[in-house]
Amino acid sequence: MSIIMSMLNKIKLHPSCYFFLLAAILTGNFFTVTFCSLLLLVHECGHFFTAMFLKWSTDKIEFYPFGGIAKLEAAINRPLKEELLVLCMGPIAQILCFEVLQNFNFSASHWQIISAMHHQILAFNLLPILPLDGGRILQCLLCYFVSYYHSFLIMYAISFGLLFIFCILFLKFATLSLLLVMVVLVFRLQNEYKKTNYYLEKFLLERYLYQPTFKKKKIVRSPLQFKRDYQHLLHINHHYLLEKEYLYQKYHFGEIKLKS
Repeated sequence: MSIIMSMLNKIKLHPSCYFFLLAAILTGNFFTVTFCSLLLLVHECGHFFTAMFLKWSTDKIEFYPFGGIAKLEAAINRPLKEELLVLCMGPIAQILCFEVLQNFNFSASHWQIISAMHHQILAFNLLPILPLDGGRILQCLLCYFVSYYHSFLIMYAISFGLLFIFCILFLKFATLSLLLVMVVLVFRLQNEYKKTNYYLEKFLLERYLYQPTFKKKKIVRSPLQFKRDYQHLLHINHHYLLEKEYLYQKYHFGEIKLKS
């Protein structure tokens, strides 16, 4: 019981949600808002409690009128398979919740609302655009083949390309819902783009401070070629440096100093 209560205490409502709920009651949309919130809650809990199970550092789930955010403080250098599991469990939990709801005796009109909301939330979150679930999942998969740095370059190309397509669709099918999707995506992608240098620096700093060990090894010529789940040997100017030696020099001297 205490475990359940501690989990529930991590779920927080933004103050604006209360005004949104009141507006939903007054306008007769209480059913829609309730089940939309339920699907969002289950989705975010899928991420959050999977992260807790994997002993990630978890903060809280915060809900806003148009969505929720599971705030996790995960190390970038955790195994890729762990991050993929956490990312995938949000949509999976939502799908399982939807399957359970099918066993209840809803009216045809109410079930149509629930079904539409479920598919819209799922489709939106699985778009391959950062920082949505679909974008994060695709970036993790890319990290099996390319460096962490290059995974960002590829994802930004895909994300901005898809946003461009959304802009063309909006010019042809100007709807309020499409405009809202575009505004949300542009705002979130812009914020994510601004954090790129932070992510890259955190990726290297974690490796320097905690020195995680990985079975796979790779020779590279630049830290921009560092891959997740790998340890590296740097080949620079005919010299070889262990990854930990390179990072020590980077954070103590600010540059690599090699003897000729």
